Amino acid sequence: MKVAFGVSLSPGTPLLQEKDTRRFIDLAKMADDYGAEAVATHDTAFLGGDAYVRATLIALGASRARVGLRPTNPITREPQVMASFLASIDSLTGGRAFMDLASGDSAVLNIGYEVATRARIEDYVTCVRSLLAKGEASYQGRPQRIRWAATVTRPRVPISICAEGPKMLHLGGRIGDGVTVGTGLLPEVIKDSVARIHAGAREAGRSPSDVDVWFTTRTSLHEDRDTAIQLVKASVSSILNHSMRFGLDGKHLPDALRAKVQEYVDGYELYDHVQHEGRNPKRMEALGLTDYAIKRFALAGSPKDWVARIEEIAEAGARKIWVSLRATDMDSQHHYMKILGGEIMSHFV
Repeated sequence: MKVAFGVSLSPGTPLLQEKDTRRFIDLAKMADDYGAEAVATHDTAFLGGDAYVRATLIALGASRARVGLRPTNPITREPQVMASFLASIDSLTGGRAFMDLASGDSAVLNIGYEVATRARIEDYVTCVRSLLAKGEASYQGRPQRIRWAATVTRPRVPISICAEGPKMLHLGGRIGDGVTVGTGLLPEVIKDSVARIHAGAREAGRSPSDVDVWFTTRTSLHEDRDTAIQLVKASVSSILNHSMRFGLDGKHLPDALRAKVQEYVDGYELYDHVQHEGRNPKRMEALGLTDYAIKRFALAGSPKDWVARIEEIAEAGARKIWVSLRATDMDSQHHYMKILGGEIMSHFV
């Protein structure tokens, strides 16, 4: 069974030395050589260095894969700035730029802003597209102009909508070139998510096949399964929060867990976001939510465990998957990229 992979490269700290920069470019090249369809990096200054710098380095290393941000948000990047970035990466890669757009999480909430509404997301997408195509647009009633639109590589760079709830899935199907689904990897969740995206596409008079659907997962790859599971808990604790923070209805959550998940979301500590030994994963454990959250949102274990799990979710309809390397140092990231590419991705060619 063929499965397409996107690989997120997201170091937890800025790339401070030239050797780190060179090795990061090599990491992007490895992902590209192993057949990743896309290579990207997250856009949050809270967790690391500048995403535009990392994306440029990825573009220098990946000669075939699409290159972009996964995800970015409409709050910290003005449309004019984002359009300029996308045009630059698209030119640098010969037409392989893309971006995934989300409402905002750590990048936004840790500077005191609210996450973007669906209306703002739609306005932002419309504005960026218009700037690239025509050089003029408006955003929240403000004019946006650029002088270089006639020189862009492509007048439309693909924009995917990151969706973790029913309304965002519908919006993604209605306006997105693609949807990056973060609702989970349980078979019933996968099928429901795809159905909601397709309904949004049909409402807009589009063919569902025009929407490129990817599923995102929290990942941990280690030869020892127990170690891998331990290492993924902090990441899973974050997606459990922001996939449920705007309500529990329509999200295939078992009735027996609703009150516990609501308690968890109500007490989530943002500054503790994705801390391995932090309070959030400990609270998730204390509330008895860890096993469910890992099963729903994670790929964790040995290469053999990954292959078995990917086969399962692909059978349910998730055949385009975003994965990431959760190792904190560059040596470990290179080590696990070799395993990811040589033992897992190669299995699904």
